[in-house]
Amino acid sequence: MEQTQLINRYQEILSSITSSDFISGEDLYSGVFLSQPFDEYKSTPKKVMVVGRETSGWNTKNNRNSISRIVAANSSNTLNKIIEESLERYSWHLLDKKNGNAKKTSQSWFKRFFLNVAKSLEIDSRALIYQNLYAWDFNGTSPTKRKNSEFKIIQDISVRLIATSIKFNKPDMIIFAVGCNKVNDQTIKKLCNEHLNGYISNEIIKGRYWRFVCDGIDCIRIAHPRAQNEEHSRYRAKAIQSAYEKFCLIPIIT
Repeated sequence: MEQTQLINRYQEILSSITSSDFISGEDLYSGVFLSQPFDEYKSTPKKVMVVGRETSGWNTKNNRNSISRIVAANSSNTLNKIIEESLERYSWHLLDKKNGNAKKTSQSWFKRFFLNVAKSLEIDSRALIYQNLYAWDFNGTSPTKRKNSEFKIIQDISVRLIATSIKFNKPDMIIFAVGCNKVNDQTIKKLCNEHLNGYISNEIIKGRYWRFVCDGIDCIRIAHPRAQNEEHSRYRAKAIQSAYEKFCLIPIIT
């Protein structure tokens, strides 16, 4: 899949949003989150995707947000502008400023975890793919809190978008740092079963850690990095150690 094909696929998926009537009350959704690889990812042999739950405030303060705006863009045949805006936002989200240097620290728990993964693998943070399980937040919080009929639409489109990203970027490992709850696990299973040929579980520690294989990809689901109790910290460290062992340990031949 070429870059233009990735964008065309994003457009195809988002073009299905032709009405915002499914939203209960005011449309307070963020801008849509879309990712594309940096050059550093394309050149690294350590293909890792790190997935968060949702990006709070993505293209919101600049008024490039809401589902209704996508509906209007589909009506006026200008959806490509929204896609360009999201990808442009992605192009500098790991930098200290637009066209700046890669961040070394962050106040965000998720970004700190993301940077720790890159540090463990001894690569630039831009050599990782940053992805979200849900392509929108609602008023800065998870869309999982919306009524079920509304969430199901957001879930379905989000799963299609992340599946497109996975197929394009072809990671060898995915760390889902999304939280250990039934809804997020159901979303991951929907992703695997409907778009990626299913999954096989290898290790399950209820409410803490889930390791599985999906389409030949080594996958780990852990708590969101903001969960700071001792057990969750241990399993975050275990996920990072697993990535290190997969990509950085060289077998000793005797």
